[in-house]
Amino acid sequence: GPYEPLYTEYKVNELHVEGSIPRELKGTLYRVASNQQFEPLNPDKFHWFDGDGMVHAFRLEDGKASYSNRFVETEGLKVERGAGKALYNGIMGYSNTPQPPLPEGAPRIKATANINVIRLGDKLLAMHEVEHHYWELDPVTLETLGTFNFNGQVEGMLTAHPHFDSVTKEWIFYALDNENHFVECFSTDVDGTITARHRVPLSFTPWNHDVIFTRQHYIFFFGLISWRPWSGELIQKGKSSWFVAPDQDRNARILFVDRKTGEAIWLHPENSEYMIGHFLNAYQDEEDTIIDASTTPVSNAILQFNPSDYYPFPLVDGPSAFEQPQLWRFVINLRQGTVRHHRIGDFSAEFVRPNETILGSPHRYGYMAGVHDPKPESRGFNCLIKHDYQTGTTEFQHVTRELDLVVGEPIFVPHPEAKEEDHGWILAVWYHPLRNASELVILDATDFSGKPVARIKLDHHVPLGFHGNWIADR
Repeated sequence: GPYEPLYTEYKVNELHVEGSIPRELKGTLYRVASNQQFEPLNPDKFHWFDGDGMVHAFRLEDGKASYSNRFVETEGLKVERGAGKALYNGIMGYSNTPQPPLPEGAPRIKATANINVIRLGDKLLAMHEVEHHYWELDPVTLETLGTFNFNGQVEGMLTAHPHFDSVTKEWIFYALDNENHFVECFSTDVDGTITARHRVPLSFTPWNHDVIFTRQHYIFFFGLISWRPWSGELIQKGKSSWFVAPDQDRNARILFVDRKTGEAIWLHPENSEYMIGHFLNAYQDEEDTIIDASTTPVSNAILQFNPSDYYPFPLVDGPSAFEQPQLWRFVINLRQGTVRHHRIGDFSAEFVRPNETILGSPHRYGYMAGVHDPKPESRGFNCLIKHDYQTGTTEFQHVTRELDLVVGEPIFVPHPEAKEEDHGWILAVWYHPLRNASELVILDATDFSGKPVARIKLDHHVPLGFHGNWIADR
């Protein structure tokens, strides 16, 4: 199915296209996915988040498409390739099996570079959120060239979810250190040179996957999951580095950090039993901060549980500890200390993305993968969604209604001469269960629910993954 690993590294010079690829699209869509190379130490307990990273590149130029894919050769994968088998326990999952002795000089845990891929200056970087560095890739061959760590200026586990502020021309990053109890917020210029850095102490050990910003603040929502991958007491003993402490407060903890001064403001709203999966956008509206995000309510069905059994989807029988992810809007007034929120729509929604040229400013549209009107055999996200925050209307795109395809994160690519916020295209990779193969689908964002502009078909599947980005030719 869509989670099955892909062991072959392909290079396809010209793909079959139904429809026509807009000539304005000249660049590469890079996607990264979880793709375990060797059989895990305990296959029955293996977690999707722990697979080795594999980057997939769809190159578009002159109305034609080519494709290639390649494993990201992390330090841990190199060790396992040398041994010809898996040696490491997963980070998120639990094997209930002690990790075997590692060769001398091997890293203690295996980071897998399977979360995101971005361009920073002239570097193409694959990312995970447990390491102190990223992995640099050749943009054409996808060969792993080495690592990148901001010249060692930042301590802690680097985020795999940076965002770009197109107004200030800054990248927004953070690093989390749960053994020394701090989060470090920092910004860089377009080439990755650090321009500001602020450290905030933490009294707890949160798992955190995303950050968002306004012109004034970094913003974090910390949920109930704790995370200690570098403790030495969990992964090496076959336990998950995720856990929920028996006395854990289920309410969210919200942190605002001033981008200029580093001043930290904490909010502890009551009745806030939820986790943020991904942020769509945030901006200032007079005294209020508006935040749109994919939000997972925490169910009261289970008081104590192992997060990896249920997140992002249940792996065990019985009631889940988490509800389905939903699209929420938060309105926060820092002066009054108030946090209000409401749900938008009745659909499930994740992998939320805007037109990212307006991050930090008011937006009208949001794009996401979701579940809407599923068929009985449906598994995973069966549609893409466009929500209009101005009119309150929502459009759905299924590609076909004969059966449910499975779709990943949508990427908005603005038209080079765009006059409106949604003037551009949506690019997303869909999995076809009957073909056991994937395709890149291009939508006209202004005719979102209409017929796709192009369907670019592979003869093999792309394992469902997490994030990626369109990188236009310069």
